[in-house]
Amino acid sequence: MLTILIAFLFQPQLSGWELLSSVEIVMGFDDFMGVEVEQPKFSDQLKLREGKELTLEGFIIPLQQESEQDYFILSRFPYQSCFFCGAAGPETVVEVYSDHNFRYTDERVRVKGILRLNNDNPLHLFYILEDCEVTKLE
Repeated sequence: MLTILIAFLFQPQLSGWELLSSVEIVMGFDDFMGVEVEQPKFSDQLKLREGKELTLEGFIIPLQQESEQDYFILSRFPYQSCFFCGAAGPETVVEVYSDHNFRYTDERVRVKGILRLNNDNPLHLFYILEDCEVTKLE
């Protein structure tokens, strides 16, 4: 733990998407799925930020048919350039959970929530933001 703290103190502090990009992606076998999958190897900075508030700006990728949602994917890039369309990596998307419904927009939004790191469940993304506030940018 002391090593992590010392490393944290002497590294430039990253925030937002730059922080999430500080992950190494390795291939590993997943027993549940029975195949090799991409798995995250989180940086020390990421590990220290888990459970703390993080703010990101990006684009909503809806997961439901309803116009208002409390669960969606936030992408660093617009829909046509997002991870799911093949133009970006898994570090550019985050699962967003909010206590309030938010109306879908194709405009850029700001999301503020508590960061959770996921390296155990291949059915979820590497990053999850909980208890989120979502605001549309003007």
